[in-house]
Amino acid sequence: MKLISGVASLLAGAAFYLLFRTKSLLGFVLLSRIGAEPWADRMRSHSSAISLPDIFIYALPGGLWTLGYILIIDHIFGNRSRMLRIAWASIIPILGIGSGLLQGIGLLPGTFDLWDLVCYALPYIIYIVII
Repeated sequence: MKLISGVASLLAGAAFYLLFRTKSLLGFVLLSRIGAEPWADRMRSHSSAISLPDIFIYALPGGLWTLGYILIIDHIFGNRSRMLRIAWASIIPILGIGSGLLQGIGLLPGTFDLWDLVCYALPYIIYIVII
């Protein structure tokens, strides 16, 4: 169940990106290269009338990807020690939070957003509490 939930979370994050983010992002270049740009454009046209708060468009996908990663890692290492599971589950949240903080101080390109940090940290904190 964790594996299915993890994959679903990754796909949901990708859907937010596909449907609501600008086409200048790397993912759209990849879609174009594999010939899926017309399909993506059709999906985007269906969602163009939907207006979402910025947190759903910009921060939530990272949180969903973090959650998906944690669930998949827990599926893979579920029979191992708690510390090993936490160590592996920490990688993406730490990278996400770290990159956000580096953006905040100008050492990494991008836009600092506190909601990004929250969306990276929340699935990890919940995971730590649960296990």
